[in-house]
Amino acid sequence: MISTLFLFAVDLDGTLLPNTCKLPASGCLERTQRLLNCLRERGIPICFVTGRHLDSARKGVKTFGLTPPDWWICNVGTEIYNSEGERDIEWEQQLGPKLDHQALRKTLTKIPRLLTQELDKQGRYKFSLYYHKAASKELQAEIRYRVDALADNLKLVVSIEEGSGRALLDIIPIDAGKKHAVEYMAHCYRLAKARVFFAGDSGNDFDVLLSGICGTMVGNAPNDVQSRLRVLQTQFSEAQLYMANAHYGDGIIEGLHHYGFWSHPVTA
Repeated sequence: MISTLFLFAVDLDGTLLPNTCKLPASGCLERTQRLLNCLRERGIPICFVTGRHLDSARKGVKTFGLTPPDWWICNVGTEIYNSEGERDIEWEQQLGPKLDHQALRKTLTKIPRLLTQELDKQGRYKFSLYYHKAASKELQAEIRYRVDALADNLKLVVSIEEGSGRALLDIIPIDAGKKHAVEYMAHCYRLAKARVFFAGDSGNDFDVLLSGICGTMVGNAPNDVQSRLRVLQTQFSEAQLYMANAHYGDGIIEGLHHYGFWSHPVTA
């Protein structure tokens, strides 16, 4: 049923968890749980990748009754934890010193209508903000200018909150992010990109999906996100990208079939 060892990495909200505005197909959660059980039984490393902090991610997975993973990549690829909730210190050492939240807050909140996110959405290597609508190129340039004046090793990750339409803006180390964290996990298992699977649904998944690994965008992703990804795909020659039709876990399974990692339907 599963073809040799590979890394199974998936985004949580809107990908593994059917918690956006589009409804999952009947039996989707059961098929998703069956998939996770099969992966675990066959020794496939499972990694959940999320913008949430660890406690929130665990609660989200528990809410839907799904099997927890071997690894958690949290806070937009700035923190990695094992199944026991222990931090990967080697990963954090690669990221350098913790962010100076006070300095970032002081300079960035001078921009009108740019607000810091709640305390529990911040992280040692992540400073997060809201903007009331999509972030224009001009706004992003202003943020980068102000951040660069403080440090030259940080970057901006931008996504849109489905439902509200407001921008989610994360300042993280340049060597952090979902892409670098997934690549780090692949390196730990000595797996080439062709043996790494990742599924996502939003803008902050783009860097992983276009990195040359076996990427899948689930079918419930917003239409504008899918359109932007298709355009970006033309600019990355090594990108492997599959656009699934099915939603959530069913889209993940569809992607696994596409890349030959999964050979039979999953039954609940």
